[in-house]
Amino acid sequence: MNRDTIFVYTAGTNSVTFAYKSPLWVTSITGASGNDVAVSESQGAGQVGSTISNQSVQPRDITINGAVLAAVEANRRGILACVLPGVTGRLTVIQNGESWYIDGAPKRTPEFSDGSVVQDFQFVLHCPYPYWRSTADGSAQVAGLTKLFQFPCSLASTWYISKYSDSLFTVVNNDGTAAIEFDVIFTAATEVTDPEFYHVERGTFIKINKVMAAGEKITVSTVYGRKGVTLQLPDGTQANGFKYLDVGSDLNMQMAPGTNTIRCDAANNREGLRVQVIMPKGVVPGI
Repeated sequence: MNRDTIFVYTAGTNSVTFAYKSPLWVTSITGASGNDVAVSESQGAGQVGSTISNQSVQPRDITINGAVLAAVEANRRGILACVLPGVTGRLTVIQNGESWYIDGAPKRTPEFSDGSVVQDFQFVLHCPYPYWRSTADGSAQVAGLTKLFQFPCSLASTWYISKYSDSLFTVVNNDGTAAIEFDVIFTAATEVTDPEFYHVERGTFIKINKVMAAGEKITVSTVYGRKGVTLQLPDGTQANGFKYLDVGSDLNMQMAPGTNTIRCDAANNREGLRVQVIMPKGVVPGI
């Protein structure tokens, strides 16, 4: 971190910004880069050393130290009103033209030092998902209409606003260094039977066993904490759609760093299917 780094903590409708040469400044932050990994090992009789059987990245705690440099009473109350016990928040770090965020709940709410001119403070954020997500959008249209119109443009010859992607395979890019969980949205432009989302490299799929009426939308989330299926009817009504999920579907599917090859299909009327992947541009273990 450097003096140009900006920190923003948001919880609900409240937010507080920490920046150099502003009334609120983060003086140091620990726990933002390193990861704790629990390693399980096994050892056979007579074996030299051991064999790693499992590795699990642990949640992280981030300790934020800062100072209130002006309007001490008002800014102190502003921080306390934002970093609340029992309320999950989001810490965003803006640096070098990039911004990354991590979600967590205060493990220790802000504690302030005494002082009428300057007060130091510290709070600890517990983050169950330990990786930082980019705020940039990495979402991709993998089946359906592809946008073609853009500026600058020439209207002198034949041109198209969009076209239907007739390729069975589409590449989805993950620009980060860690695998990304995502949402996949199936939309029926016309009646579609049993839409399927297949990840070629993983060899696994997400399949919906349903005749989707025109205008229906089904969202499948592989994101930890909200894994599941949501059905949205043409009138906007939403319902739990888990019963339509094929039993062999992979709800742990992730987009690996680099390129991921996706195949979208349907038992009937693939041309009426629109499929979109919703995810951040990248995920990194630490910043």
